[in-house]
Amino acid sequence: MAKKIFSGVQPSGNLHLGNYLGAIKNFVELNNDKDNKCVFCVVDLHAITVSQNPKELKNNIYETVATFLASGIDPKKSIIFNQSGVRAHSE
Repeated sequence: MAKKIFSGVQPSGNLHLGNYLGAIKNFVELNNDKDNKCVFCVVDLHAITVSQNPKELKNNIYETVATFLASGIDPKKSIIFNQSGVRAHSE
């Protein structure tokens, strides 16, 4: 039976081993299971609950997506998107 999985990561700009072991490694395993339908989100709207430098936030968003891809999340198998790209989320 297919499982639908949705999870997100804030683009904090300080991705480290704990992020990898605690979340991203699991995302890759979930992505590689053919029975799963995964959606992974960069929750950039959650990040703006505290003051952000816009340039740094933009770079952190790119870094988070790059980490997803470099870790082995396949965008042909899973959806990867930025939360702010979905207007309905904030409406």
